[in-house]
Amino acid sequence: MVRSEDLVTRIPAQNDATSDLFASYKPLGDVYDEFHDGTQVRPHWQSYVNGMREIGAVEFQRRWNQMQKVLDRTGMAYVGAGNSSPEQDRRARPWELDPLPVLFPAAEWGHIVQGLKQRGRLLQMVLQDLYGPQELVRSGVLPAEVLFRHPGYYRCFHGQNPPSGNYLYFYAADLSRSPDGSWWVQGDRSESPSGSGFALENRIIQSRMTPSLFHRENVQRLAGYFMMVKEAVLRSCSRVTNPRVVILSNGSESSNYFEDAYLARYLGYTLVEPGDLAVRGNRVMLKTLGGLLPVDVILRRPNSDQCDPLEIGQCTGGIAELLQVCRMKNVVVLNPLGSGIVESPIFMTFMPQLCQHLLGEPLLLPGVATWRCGDSDALGYVLDNIDNLVIKPAYRRRGTRTPVYRVTSEEQKDKLVRMIQADPAMFVAQEQVARSTSPVYERKTLRPAHIAMRAFGVMGQSEFEIMPGGLVRLTGELQPLEASLQVGERSKDAWVLSSAPIARVTLLKQPEHGVELKRTGGELPSRIAENLFWLGRNLERADVTARVLRTTISRLTSEEQIDEMPEVIILLRTMAEMGMIETGYGVTEIRKQLPPIERNLAANIFDEQNSMSLRSIVTQIFRLTSRSRDRVSSDSWRVLHRVDQGFQPPKAGYWDLSDCLALLDDLVLDLAAFSGIISESITRTQVYHFLDMGRRMERATQSSRLMRNCLVLPAGDLSSILEALLEISDSLITYRSRYLEEMHLGAVLDLLVTDETNPRSIARQLAQLLDHVNGLPSVGKHAGYTVEQRLAMSMLHEVRMFDVTRVRAPDALVAGESLHLLLQEIESLLPKLSDIVTQRYLVHSMPQSHLVEIRP
Repeated sequence: MVRSEDLVTRIPAQNDATSDLFASYKPLGDVYDEFHDGTQVRPHWQSYVNGMREIGAVEFQRRWNQMQKVLDRTGMAYVGAGNSSPEQDRRARPWELDPLPVLFPAAEWGHIVQGLKQRGRLLQMVLQDLYGPQELVRSGVLPAEVLFRHPGYYRCFHGQNPPSGNYLYFYAADLSRSPDGSWWVQGDRSESPSGSGFALENRIIQSRMTPSLFHRENVQRLAGYFMMVKEAVLRSCSRVTNPRVVILSNGSESSNYFEDAYLARYLGYTLVEPGDLAVRGNRVMLKTLGGLLPVDVILRRPNSDQCDPLEIGQCTGGIAELLQVCRMKNVVVLNPLGSGIVESPIFMTFMPQLCQHLLGEPLLLPGVATWRCGDSDALGYVLDNIDNLVIKPAYRRRGTRTPVYRVTSEEQKDKLVRMIQADPAMFVAQEQVARSTSPVYERKTLRPAHIAMRAFGVMGQSEFEIMPGGLVRLTGELQPLEASLQVGERSKDAWVLSSAPIARVTLLKQPEHGVELKRTGGELPSRIAENLFWLGRNLERADVTARVLRTTISRLTSEEQIDEMPEVIILLRTMAEMGMIETGYGVTEIRKQLPPIERNLAANIFDEQNSMSLRSIVTQIFRLTSRSRDRVSSDSWRVLHRVDQGFQPPKAGYWDLSDCLALLDDLVLDLAAFSGIISESITRTQVYHFLDMGRRMERATQSSRLMRNCLVLPAGDLSSILEALLEISDSLITYRSRYLEEMHLGAVLDLLVTDETNPRSIARQLAQLLDHVNGLPSVGKHAGYTVEQRLAMSMLHEVRMFDVTRVRAPDALVAGESLHLLLQEIESLLPKLSDIVTQRYLVHSMPQSHLVEIRP
């Protein structure tokens, strides 16, 4: 087989020490190092090291630079919980990937797999008992207060009737290695384990960087795990041949939204938020433009206590009556609600006894030593050894910052002791694990960094199946795992090696039966349609704003003065009306008393406090695109992500108008590229209709406003104003090809208002807007025209009936009352059309009412 690496010209590796990335690597010595045993490279790394030496340091750096660009274009981001303020917590941070994987030999990984399978089976049995007969509590194996003081335990979670009685379909464990080489579980994840999507994306980036080396090392593939995920979903809903599966996300502001969208695309499921679902007739229904569609399986991300406001008083979102539908077996929720209780640290104390009691065998993969402060004997030990232990809450709530306490001073020790003694049952103490290290690549050299790995499992036909690899996290300093993950999000890929070549695995399956062919898009959730509609509007608003700014700046940077250029005066008035600059600049007398516009314009462009600034519009575009990530193609995402990353002010230094002009040129080109993708790549379903409807509505609005400012009350030479208007409308070349150099008002109006062959004319926008309105789901179901159809037809008719030859400007200053009336009519009817479309199709949920008092 010919590898892609064999088709490139190789750069000869240098012979000095700088060509060997591993020559200067020094392990810490007091912890286990995954790569080096203190004397030599570990045997299972040797082949990889030889391959890296063949590539050479120079070529490796070149490839890594390329992969970083790919990583940046994908827009992988994480909203962490380790920033200094809530505002920063909600701000997505770029995902960081180290170019060197962590390697595990097959035999060692096999031991980990057996331990994880046993642990998953054990937690499955614990959940089945706690939500069933509760024999563990009755027999005293598990103290009653451990369960009944658990803030995540609700009686309403009983009786859900999960398929085959399984309360655990997806399981993950946070693993770390101690100095003696033993693996320890530092935490179980059973609520809704996150990270598998990031592990998959890490693998894709890593394998593309060194494809020949990846195949030569016989790295076990991850696709097989996701095949088992899809099979588990199908088994959970065996009553339906082709179930509708949705991934229930917490929304675009949540820490896992990128992963949710990524997995939705990869697995072929629909990404939804709680407001997209409702219960009707004891079924969970997806609200779409074409009506309500039944949902069979929900892969949930929200915590259990945020899923059903009808049954859980403090729930502020979710889907009312969801639990009742689960009890009736009309929907499957994975993992079932309540499954997260066993991931609290307090259960780590009882895992050895539980394993012996339920399975009759010892734990194969032990957890980190944990002491329950609610036990008097354990409390005495904790207080005597508190200097060497980590203190944390006994109960964990996923998605919130977990406080972790260590003694750093005598004063802090006294406070910590008093806190524990006030309510010992609410705290546990754990041993501090000196986690192992692995090489990380920084500034063309390698250094050791501490690692922890999250391993993932899915319920198979008879036991848990484990992903061959996982998500490896890095920290430079040794501190409690929870604190480490809050500080940084740098990661590694995990390679599980095999002694034999790996067979190709794909998620694509041959259909076992025929399928009804479709060309509809009515299954589009109304929330997504709303995001796409406003994405279209903001895209067009950014385009016209950038063009107005570019035309204005190109004149401000010329040799002439503002008062000598009537078009600049008109453009400043337009910009003031659009909210881009202070309104005083739109009035000549006031403008002369203000600081020169040349001095303030750059700051106004990037003023994020002003919602109408170009930077704010670009931010809104990126936010709306992120909310519709699973409906936006990879190319579209890359273009808009580049827009967001590229249109930024300098971090330091002076920023002049020439710099702004260059950025505006790039922005206009990128937006044009996105328009081309829309035109050539999106099928003409509701995704396209609502996105393009927003664009056409906004372009017609902005064109009308621009012409009203430029032509109804102009000042000075009309020819320069008309030329600027054509330039902004990207129609100057077309005009000159028809009419040469001389500017005629009637000809300009024909081109920009009534010419339906011009993609920028108002008539063209209204004609396409009418086509979109005619394609809305409810149109054609009843006799006669809908209100939105009549509005769209009325505006198009008014424009078509407008006679540009009757517009006269004998003094070259006044465009005519008829034009003013037409533009005024368009600007009054377009908002009405927008409101009607919004009310009929895009208002997808009503505010929820609670039947019980919600206490703070």
